[in-house]
Amino acid sequence: MEITTALILVFALGLGFVLGRTFPGTKTTPVANPEAISHIYIQGLNYLLNERNDEAIEIFLDALQQHPETVDILLALGRLFRRRGELERALRVHQYLFEQKALSPSVRESILFEIAQDYLKAGILDRAESMLRELLAARPQHLEGLAALAELYELEGDWEQAIGVRERLYAAGQLEQKAIIAMLYCELAEQALAQAKLERAGDYLAAARKQDRSSPRAVVVAGTIAYRQQRWLVAAQTWATLLEGEAKVIILVVLDLLLAALRQCGDVPEARRISARLKEVCRSPLGVDRLANALLHGEGKQAAAAFLLSVIQFAPELSAIQTLLKMDGGDPAPLLYPALVQAVRALPVTPPLFSCQVCGYQSPQHYWRCPSCRRWGTFAGVGSL
Repeated sequence: MEITTALILVFALGLGFVLGRTFPGTKTTPVANPEAISHIYIQGLNYLLNERNDEAIEIFLDALQQHPETVDILLALGRLFRRRGELERALRVHQYLFEQKALSPSVRESILFEIAQDYLKAGILDRAESMLRELLAARPQHLEGLAALAELYELEGDWEQAIGVRERLYAAGQLEQKAIIAMLYCELAEQALAQAKLERAGDYLAAARKQDRSSPRAVVVAGTIAYRQQRWLVAAQTWATLLEGEAKVIILVVLDLLLAALRQCGDVPEARRISARLKEVCRSPLGVDRLANALLHGEGKQAAAAFLLSVIQFAPELSAIQTLLKMDGGDPAPLLYPALVQAVRALPVTPPLFSCQVCGYQSPQHYWRCPSCRRWGTFAGVGSL
């Protein structure tokens, strides 16, 4: 894997800073030959550029024995290897640093955090947890350590432990943790629903709403509880509130259940209103595709085709035309020229995807937490709903 120019520049700048601190004239012990240090690190950088990583490690570790003040450079080197996915090398560098004598408490904390990050990246969660607990025992308000420990518990699905850690982050002034804690309570609520424990799910839902009254995921859970209780109209009305908010795309998460609830409601005015609003809102390529397919499987081809034709009549959407052509195995409109049918089928359209608004990760499936950057609540539809 190629080292990026940006990382090399950062590493070189850090080297210049450390070398600048080691020149005679400072209050630290004078360095016998700063030019020799410069030569060593230039040689190490050359090894890195030429992918001779083990030789680079040896150069830098040997230099540390004579010049302990260069520990920052070794920390940067370990981070560089971790970013490149070379976790064994990252651990080797960081563990070597940790074994050095007479480290200051702040440096030891920095190294502990880096080792924990190495283990976390490698998926060795028990060792990562051990390192983070040791770090937090020494400095309970280490915010990066707390965030890493919360991420670790979330990877394990230990939502209660994760909530406890994120509450500590909130107490330390990170107000955005409230929305994440609400998400975690919703995870617990969904676990309870999977076990048919509706009362417990309701308790977790109440806790989520206490953290974040506007949480769209809490709306999803509330509607699901009503649906499990066969309160069809209440479920539909609860989910329909998503159609009037900023998080309209979340309606696609419960689309099949919403349509099923509306069918159970029968021909009542409120159900008709919600159905009409749903078809009015779902106009993006993602929304059209998902709603048409949900209608196809829930109510049949006629209902799906009627929806698609209404979309096309309102505004000639290529995505709606293409979905209609795919749905009908034959020629849906005998009056259309075959060449036009083939051309429309081949037209590129915006794919029906969800996308992370932070890192750009795309998926046909909605995630409450992005699998790539691991941020909570960042998924939206490609284009507006």
